[in-house]
Amino acid sequence: MRKKSRGRGDKSSSKRRQYRPPVPDLLPLYPDPSTTSATPQENEPDCLQVVKIVLLGAAGVGKSSIIEQFVWNEFREQYSATERKKTYYPTVIINNNLYELKISDIPVISYFPHNSFSEWADYRFYGLRSATAYVLVYDLTNTESFHYIRTMREQMAESRDMRNVPVLVVGNKQDLVQDGVSHVNSAASTVNLMEQGMQKMVTENAREKRDIVNIVRKHWKCPHIECSAKYNWNVVSVFKELMKAVDVLSGAHGGSLHGRPSSSSKETTTLCSPIGRDFRFGGSSDKCVVS
Repeated sequence: MRKKSRGRGDKSSSKRRQYRPPVPDLLPLYPDPSTTSATPQENEPDCLQVVKIVLLGAAGVGKSSIIEQFVWNEFREQYSATERKKTYYPTVIINNNLYELKISDIPVISYFPHNSFSEWADYRFYGLRSATAYVLVYDLTNTESFHYIRTMREQMAESRDMRNVPVLVVGNKQDLVQDGVSHVNSAASTVNLMEQGMQKMVTENAREKRDIVNIVRKHWKCPHIECSAKYNWNVVSVFKELMKAVDVLSGAHGGSLHGRPSSSSKETTTLCSPIGRDFRFGGSSDKCVVS
C-alpha cells in the first residue's frame, strides 16, 4: 500500500513538473536592424539632456528682455525689475543632439555665493552654483555694468570649478550705440563744436569697448557677443554660441554633461517645449530654424 501510494504521488508530481502553460507569440519591442532598411528615424536627435543656464547682470541691462525675445519673440518697452526667479524651458537641437534649456531669470544678486551654505541662506533655489552654463550680460552704454559682471566672474571662479562650465559675455542695447553714432554724424554736419565734443565721446566709448572685448576674449577666454533685445539682433546667436560650447563638452564627456551618464527615461524624451517654441541649430548650414 505504501509503495502504491508513493508511486501514485510520484506520478502526480511528475505531471505537475512537466506541465507548461501555453505561451502566446511575442512581438519584438524593436525590429532587428539586420532585417530592416534605413529609415528617417536614424537621423532623429539623441536623448534629451537638461542644460541649466543662469543669466547674471546688473539691474536694467536687459537680462529678462533677452530671454523673452529668445523664447517668446516679445519685447516690453516698459522696464520692470525682476523680483523673483522665473524659469523658461525652450528645447533646442544642435548637431543632432537634443537639449532642454532651463533658463533662470533671477533678481540682481549682490554677490555670488562662495559655498552651499551661503547659497542656501541668501539665494535659495536659484541654482547659482549648480548651473551648466552662465550668460553674463552688461549694458553697452554703461561701463559700470561691465564692472558688475567682472566682479561676478571673479567670485564664480572662487566658488566653484569653472574649467568645464561655459561662460558667454553679452553686451546688450546695441541699438542705442548705433543710434548714438548716427546722432553724432547728423550733429557734425550742423554744429562744429558739438561735433568735436560728441566725436570725443564716441572715441572714448570705442576705446572702452575695445578694452572690454580684449579682456573678455584674451584674458577670460570667453566668447563675446553684442545684441539688441529690443530689435532681436543676435539674440538667437547668444544661445547658439552658448549651446555650441555645451555640446562640445557633452561630446567630450561621452554624450552627457559634466561627465554624468545621460538619462534615457521616458519622462525626458519629449520634443515639445512647454512654451511652444522649438529651435534647431543646423550643422553644416550654420542656421537656426524656429518652428
